[in-house]
Parts: sequence; structure tokens; C-alpha cells
Amino acid sequence: MGTIDDGARNAVEVCMGLRHGEKVLIVTDRAQLIVGNALKKAAEKSTPPKLVKMLVIEEIAKRPLSSLPNVIEDAIPWANVTFWAANSEPGELAARGPFIKKAKQYARHGHMPNVTRILMEQGMCADYGEVYKLTHRVHDILKKAKVIEITNSLGAKISAEFDKSWRWVASDGRYHEKGRWGNLPEGETFTAPKNLNGRLVTNLLGDWFSEKYGNLRDPLSFEIHDSRIDLSSLECRNEKLKAELLEYLKTDENSNRASEFALPTNPLLIALPTIGNLLQDEKARPHIAFGDPYQDETGAPWSSRTHVDMLLERCDVLADGRKIMSAGRYVI
Repeated sequence: MGTIDDGARNAVEVCMGLRHGEKVLIVTDRAQLIVGNALKKAAEKSTPPKLVKMLVIEEIAKRPLSSLPNVIEDAIPWANVTFWAANSEPGELAARGPFIKKAKQYARHGHMPNVTRILMEQGMCADYGEVYKLTHRVHDILKKAKVIEITNSLGAKISAEFDKSWRWVASDGRYHEKGRWGNLPEGETFTAPKNLNGRLVTNLLGDWFSEKYGNLRDPLSFEIHDSRIDLSSLECRNEKLKAELLEYLKTDENSNRASEFALPTNPLLIALPTIGNLLQDEKARPHIAFGDPYQDETGAPWSSRTHVDMLLERCDVLADGRKIMSAGRYVI
């Protein structure tokens, strides 16, 4: 695919469009310091090194972070471009959420929770011109759809309805203006569903579950009624995972509410097997999330302290009866 330096250069120059004289803030951790250093090196080729600042989480606060440390929060207004490139730990949405919110006020942001060297060498080395084109082709179809259906050979059968006043977001990998942000590697289009029903079968979960469990040997499944997971229907052979997920989905009143419906738009990753890391794999497969709906982006009128994505493999997708994906490949 490429090297970590190639991926970092794509992130800095292509996705964030860093210009000479702009200031860059990179938040990383010890586990992914190699990624943080690669981003720093790439940034220092586009802007003077004195304008690039890197903060290592463990040097600032104890983990898991229960809130955004003041040292990090106070550094955000200084920057034009920000990156969060660190592993995710349980409960750290309480830090990452406020970081994104403040970063959007002052800068443009590349969000990379659970990024690894492999992601930098694969997903970040995609042709982001092609990512941009496919994202907008798919976005133009989905934003007009009233009902989208997903089925696959594993037994998933989902039907989602959409509110025309809620926005579809084209995560196209170009974040060149203040206030824009996205998850890198990039390539998806998403919104919050107004109503979602059916059976979901998944082999990969988001948030910190991705880091802990990776690709599941046995799929996890459950029923969804009126956008809510029926917790009593949850089936999972891994009893520890099942218990942790049930606890997670009870965090607040909206933790089990369908909050994101997304299709992938990274051509390189769509053609590759998943690797068990949600940050990259969600750009390769359709996925549905539960919890917070990213209200600022989608316009959906609720919030949650949690957000967990769930991936679907080998999908057929119909938008208002028109097949746009067959066995996980676009047919548009």
C-alpha cells in the first residue's frame, strides 16, 4: 500500500490541506507514538517546526481520561489544524467529544482514535481523489432516499427510514476550512436514521470494543424495534463481551438508540478484507451505530454519552428499491 510517512503526508497535506505558516496540534499517546511522530514529521515539512506541537496523553494525565485535560484544552485555540491520534480506552468519549467540539471552533480536525501503523500504511495511503469522487456519488443518491434496506448472508435484515430535515454528511477526506473535521482514514457518508427496524448481525464493534476484541470469531446479533435495541434479544457466545456491551448500552437513555446509518466510500478499503480496527474498517463496510447521533453534523435532536458502531459484512443495499450495493460492492 505505502509507508507510514506516505500516510502521514496524505493526512497532513491532502486531507487537512496544511499551509505554510499554519499551526498544528497533535495529541497522541505512548502506544501510537510512532503515528504521532510521523504526523509531526509530515507537518514540519509544510510549516515551520516551531509551529508544530505534540502532546502525549500519559505525560499529562492518568488514563482512562474521564474529561479533557486542561493542558490539551488550552492548547486548542492556538492551532489551525488538530489531530487526535491515540488508542481509545473505556469512557474516553468524555474527553474526545469535548476535544472535537472545541477544535471545530478554532481549527479543522483530523480524528484518529485507535489509529495504528497499519492504518497509516493502508487506509491513509488511499487515493483521496477517488475517495472524494465516490463519497459524493453515494451521497447524492442517499440524501434523496426515504427508505434504505440492508441484508446479508449472515442473517442481517435492516430497514431504515430518514428525516429529510436531517443532514447526510459526506466524509470525503478533505477538511480544508475551519470547523470541518472527520475520522482518518476517511471515506463514508452517513446520517442519523429517523426510524430503524430489523435484525443486525455484526463481527466488529466500535469505540474501545474494537481495540479489545477486534474481529469477532462468532458474530453478535440482536433485534431492533423503533430504533431501539431489544437488549433481551442480544446473542453472543463471548459472555464477557455480552456483559460489557449490555452495560454499555444502558449507560444513558439513548445508548441503545440507532444514531448513525453509514455506507463506506473508500475504494481501496472496500476491496480489502477487514483488519479488526473500526477506524479503518468502517470506511470499507456499511455500519450502524447506537448512542450519540453527532447532532451538530446530522441535526438529529438527541444526545448520548456513548457511540458504538457495528459493522455489516457482504451486504446488499437498496435505496428506495434501487440496488446500489451487491455483496459489499457498489453497482452504481
